[in-house]
Amino acid sequence: MYENLLAIGIMALVYGLVVTERVHRTTAALLGIVLVLGTGVLTIPEAVTYVDWQALGLIFGMFILVSALVQSGFFRWVGLHALRAARFRPVRVFVLFCGLAAILAAFMDSITVMIFMGSLGLEVSRLLGLRPTPFIIGMITSANIGGAATMVGDPPNVILGTALNFGFVDFLVNVGPVALAAIATNVGFFYLVHRRTGLVSSTKTGSAVAAADGGLDPASAIRDFRLLRVSLVIFAFTVTLLVLHQVLDLLVAFVALLGAALVLMFGGKDMPELVTKIDWHTLLFLGGLFVIVGGLEKTGVLHDVALALGAASGGSVPLLLTLLLWSAALLSMVLDNIPFAAAMVPVLRDLSATTGYALGPLAWSLALGTDIGGNATPIGASGNIVGLAVAEKGGVHVTWREYVRDALPATRLVVGVCNLLLLLRFA
Repeated sequence: MYENLLAIGIMALVYGLVVTERVHRTTAALLGIVLVLGTGVLTIPEAVTYVDWQALGLIFGMFILVSALVQSGFFRWVGLHALRAARFRPVRVFVLFCGLAAILAAFMDSITVMIFMGSLGLEVSRLLGLRPTPFIIGMITSANIGGAATMVGDPPNVILGTALNFGFVDFLVNVGPVALAAIATNVGFFYLVHRRTGLVSSTKTGSAVAAADGGLDPASAIRDFRLLRVSLVIFAFTVTLLVLHQVLDLLVAFVALLGAALVLMFGGKDMPELVTKIDWHTLLFLGGLFVIVGGLEKTGVLHDVALALGAASGGSVPLLLTLLLWSAALLSMVLDNIPFAAAMVPVLRDLSATTGYALGPLAWSLALGTDIGGNATPIGASGNIVGLAVAEKGGVHVTWREYVRDALPATRLVVGVCNLLLLLRFA
């Protein structure tokens, strides 16, 4: 019992430090490691075994690949092509940009997506005479939903996939269709709510805007044509291997690291500098969380949580899926979804073992809840914080009230749609 309380106390301390931002979240995780090892909850060899090296390898490799695409100018190039494809018509632009944010976020972290899509979105909203706030919030929420569609889209999916032995295709087939419906619901919500408030109405005609878009030529966005070609080919090769990794019996971490190695080798003389641009804080934070959660797993705390969830469901699969989805969504509104997903992995394992429920639907419910629930508040996901920071830097201040007024009802509606689709398919 003493070790149980100790493990819970350490996790609560780390969570508290992360939520209150008293220290950087990486510092909080490293403090957690020191306490877990120093108090004897885990030994060093045990701590090493609890780290999900597959997840860390996959995230590291994808960071390198995405950094190469960023350096080439790929994101602005894609965004400007989307703007021209929409013929500068506000409704088309909004739908295309939200869809583009979702598609990009399905294969790379939403932070990177929002850095570039956010700044481009501000530029486009000014060009078309649109209100930038709903435009930005619509892209942020769409990016988070898009990240739920694949195994590599959001860190919680990476954690769930590698720890529970689900592959890229498993996520794409089971979560992808639900995420697609969720994106359509999200975009439809913003259109209906803001169709009369300046989101999709503009005093500028398409021809007038097109005549004044000299700075929006897609070709001007490319900073390195050679790097663009090389990184796109390697990225496509890597995604193909991720799709086929179960058939080819390849580890997802190996595939991502192979792609990273290839882009570093053939991307040009400046490629080694990409390593300095890696988000090392996220990798260290994840590594620390795996150790802290390992302490909870070893002491049996998470097994008790699984038993409690199983009892609360009363043997009802629909109720259990609903509980997982909504509890994950609600907690992700105020807590970082990465530690929550890491803590829930052993819970899902035990829940499946003790109740006999299939592990897959439990994982899909948790993934959708953690990925989409964070949309509701400005601090619910890292992409939210970055997207709003980009807007602030561009002269658009989005208050908590403005954000929650749009995002909270949209999130409730989207999670409700996900709930219905999950029950129709898996219950």
